[in-house]
Amino acid sequence: MNNKEFEKLYKRYAPVLYRTAYRMVKNDADALDIVQEAFIRIYNGLSKFRNESHIQTWMYRIVTNLCYDYFRKRKKITFVSEQELFDPDAGQESFQNIHIRDVNEIEQTRKQNLKRALEHLTLRQRTVFNLRIYEELSYEEIAKIMKVKVGTAKATFFQSVEKIKAIMKEMEKK
Repeated sequence: MNNKEFEKLYKRYAPVLYRTAYRMVKNDADALDIVQEAFIRIYNGLSKFRNESHIQTWMYRIVTNLCYDYFRKRKKITFVSEQELFDPDAGQESFQNIHIRDVNEIEQTRKQNLKRALEHLTLRQRTVFNLRIYEELSYEEIAKIMKVKVGTAKATFFQSVEKIKAIMKEMEKK
């Protein structure tokens, strides 16, 4: 592959891979570093790519592995801010006397609650959830990326959805 072809590959997939990395590490600079490292590995590994899967699946696998490495290096992972832990009203909305103008505010709250619920998933659950929901990948593609069986990918997704539902239900009670 020549440099022009690689540049096209980069322009096409860098934004998608960045979104995946960002959803996992929750930090712009680290996500950019991961994508940069991923493209170095992609460039160096293109000659070894065997076309057994779609190139996008292979690239997702590289980004996912780099995200796992990122967490291994950090060892301690903090997903919830101190403010969220100690402020019982953070992100919560009373459902009494709701006016039409409050609908947008409630929607924002639900989005924030979903974000917080996603942070309670294990790294594996979050990865499968993000690939399935946000990247709209099939279970077969996710299984290849995660190097697991299709049934495991489905089960992990189901577990993540159930966990999110329970957490969201608990948040709405407060």
